[in-house]
Amino acid sequence: MKNKKTRYMTILTAAIALSLTSCVKDELFNTPHPDLGAVIVTTDWSAKSAEAEIPQNYTLRMGTEEQAASGIINTFKTLLPQGSYELTAYNTPEHIGISGNTATVGESEPGYMEPMPGYLFSAHQTIDVMADDTLKVTVPVKQLVRLLNVELTVTEGDYNRVQSATATLDGVASRIDIVTGERTTAAKSLNTLVQNGNKFTTSFRLLGIIPTASQKLTVSILFTNGDTQQIESNISDKLADFNDRTEAKTLTGELLLPIEAGVTGATITNWKETDGGNVDAN
Repeated sequence: MKNKKTRYMTILTAAIALSLTSCVKDELFNTPHPDLGAVIVTTDWSAKSAEAEIPQNYTLRMGTEEQAASGIINTFKTLLPQGSYELTAYNTPEHIGISGNTATVGESEPGYMEPMPGYLFSAHQTIDVMADDTLKVTVPVKQLVRLLNVELTVTEGDYNRVQSATATLDGVASRIDIVTGERTTAAKSLNTLVQNGNKFTTSFRLLGIIPTASQKLTVSILFTNGDTQQIESNISDKLADFNDRTEAKTLTGELLLPIEAGVTGATITNWKETDGGNVDAN
């Protein structure tokens, strides 16, 4: 009996010791991944303009590894070794291509940039991942495309003689670095002016302007008798701060048409600018 009791006590003592050892081991680590760190990313879209919508899908990039994301909160799919990482979030909207950190607006026709691409967003932040921990990071998202509305009101001449009209805008950016926000490669964009009575409206969604370039708006008019006229306006001063904000900008002007057929000299006067507005003629 004594031997049985001794063996029982030995087994019980070993079991208790093993249990205590297990408890101590569990207390050493905060997560199931003691050698690696997890990252949960919250995207803050509060800086977007009223007319832009949060994209349904976008990309999270950690270093060179990417994953599809949606909604506001996403857990990065890969556990990471401890260290610093470059976290980038961006979407790929319609008519804009992404290669590395460069976003480029496609062409609507040779020589002309697409006038109404989708809204491009990006966020970038350097983060420090700790082993045996979960990093929760909030990144503010920047809107990189801004809406420009143009509205012309005929105050002289017969607007009923206009068959069609277009507007071409020069000196705007066709590329942007989604990390630094640097805009490059001056281009021009062409869109149709929509007529409603004595008003002609059009819109452009732009990556921004090239500050070292001149922004020129050229309105081309085809009259019902076959006559054509072009009106050039330097609007650089009106767009000088275009890269600094995200809400829509509206330019208005007075369009003076020839009094009768065969007469040249159409002009646009009294240019004014306002931030906000919803012309958005597409």
